[in-house]
Amino acid sequence: MRRACLALLLTGAHLLAQTGEARVRVKFRALSFDGPILGAAYLDGKDVRPLDLSADCFTAEQTYVGPNPLRLVLRDDAVPAPAAPVVRPGEARMATLAQELESVQRRLSTLTADARERGGQAQAGATSEIAQLKARSQSLNAELTQLAQASAQAAEAPPTPAPKNDPAPKTRPAAGGVVPAPTAQPKPARPAHRPLAAFTFPGDGRLLLLVHRTDQGTTINAIDDREGAFPFGSMQFINLTGGPVEVRFGAKTLSLAPKGKGTLRPGGGNNTYAEGEIHTRAEDGQMRLGYSMRIFQQDDVRTLYFLLPVEDGGHGVRLKGIEERRVDEPVPPSVGGAGEKPSTPAR
Repeated sequence: MRRACLALLLTGAHLLAQTGEARVRVKFRALSFDGPILGAAYLDGKDVRPLDLSADCFTAEQTYVGPNPLRLVLRDDAVPAPAAPVVRPGEARMATLAQELESVQRRLSTLTADARERGGQAQAGATSEIAQLKARSQSLNAELTQLAQASAQAAEAPPTPAPKNDPAPKTRPAAGGVVPAPTAQPKPARPAHRPLAAFTFPGDGRLLLLVHRTDQGTTINAIDDREGAFPFGSMQFINLTGGPVEVRFGAKTLSLAPKGKGTLRPGGGNNTYAEGEIHTRAEDGQMRLGYSMRIFQQDDVRTLYFLLPVEDGGHGVRLKGIEERRVDEPVPPSVGGAGEKPSTPAR
């Protein structure tokens, strides 16, 4: 009997070694960094599990027990055919003006922040530049308003009615008054899918997955989401500025190297405001104010911040934040508990 059991164990080990398939048990949620990815899914054995990725919030938590790596795919049946683009008058001009307005406002914000840091005294020549930027901002806003009104008037034109579909022809009874049975339709084929990305888990655990689509392909980065690693009531910063960054909230300072990440909890209590600053290295090598923030601290909310560079190459910072609120699972009521009458026994 022992020899038979040993033989079975050796046979199972041999088969496992032949497959070479590592299996993991992971709980994960996912987010698209650049924009929504409709029709996304992941392979769970032979099943395709939908996982539409948003850029504003994480997906519901998924429990994955299967081979490593995890494979993300795009479901062909979930991707709608692209609609014909609607060309609005002045659309290209509006896009150009909006881009220029963003650059003007960003430069204006940098100069005013630098002036505040100097105690209200702007650098030499900065006062005239601030005035020119304000005037240009007003001019751009006025022209954008005119173009938007013209585009809205063009959009009020009545749409072309869609052609009506002809009703299906009625089936006439065959000779003898017998209606022929309907022809059996073939079962639809399983939806096809295309590979999107793959990610090898470091092991069992709980993770937040960040899906990033680039011209070179799609990559996945992971954030440890174990208990206590990114608690509610805290903020996690990921430095994508390309240079060193300091996040300051009062006496608390979080220093981040390029591509580094860290978690910080402001010193204020629950339901209070906290003032913070983000400093980056300027051209002169000094750490300069790049962003000021004021947050409302809540113990049941955690926020993931991506620190991004400004387009003009200055030492300012752009922020992309993803907020998540804790949702407690409902506790089922106990029979005969406080406030609940016990069931009456049957007679």
